[in-house]
Amino acid sequence: MKIISIFNNKGGVGKTTSAQNIGAGLATFADQKVLIIDADYQQSNITLAFGIRVTTNQPNIATFILKESTLEETRINYNNSNIDILPASPEIRKYIKKIEASKTFPFNLKQALGKIHNQYDYVVIDCPPAISEFTQMALVASDKYYIPLQAEYFSYEGLRRFAEYIDELKEVAPNLELGGIFATRFNPNTNKRLNKEIIKSVKENLGSKILNTHIRENIALTAAQAKGMHIFEYDKQSNGAKDYYTLTKEIWETINK
Repeated sequence: MKIISIFNNKGGVGKTTSAQNIGAGLATFADQKVLIIDADYQQSNITLAFGIRVTTNQPNIATFILKESTLEETRINYNNSNIDILPASPEIRKYIKKIEASKTFPFNLKQALGKIHNQYDYVVIDCPPAISEFTQMALVASDKYYIPLQAEYFSYEGLRRFAEYIDELKEVAPNLELGGIFATRFNPNTNKRLNKEIIKSVKENLGSKILNTHIRENIALTAAQAKGMHIFEYDKQSNGAKDYYTLTKEIWETINK
């Protein structure tokens, strides 16, 4: 079982959209059994993107980590597919202190996933857009992390700060590896000069980690989520589907090479 996290500590860069459609791509085209974890409990966007509405006291990622619910009680299968979701909701905030106070923090999620390693081929974690308890647990549990980067100044600055955090995290997760960085909401023909310079600067500093695939602006990606669907189910001929197919293939190759 391979575990990857999708992270950027700036919101609005396509993090959840990427986690959803990379996971869906692995399940759809590589025929992998995929568990998608919503670790962004404050927004719970990936839960909502799959059309899931979590009710009060329903099992969630926090109760699973704390062993208050089993995997079978917590996971929700998406549309009779190879995709299961561990959902989140704002209710999780009441579990945070209990998770932090546990003797196993920040290895809670890693240990929980270790017990189900034979049930999935891939785990894809949608991290919060901040360095938080759930971000730390997600990264510690992961083999690789991938960063969606919108080509604008504040997104780039967030990436630089996150690199410093990763250096500190290596003390408890020495094998954690950056799988790659990919541009989102990208249009090479119309982006401003600053945006092109940012992409160039990232390539100069992290050239081998810049993935070739760019995710273009595409309204179908938002429309799919509004319908509670992933892009390959909603419109497989759209630019969004084509880009995420190519990205998933590239990520597959970086992990399995």
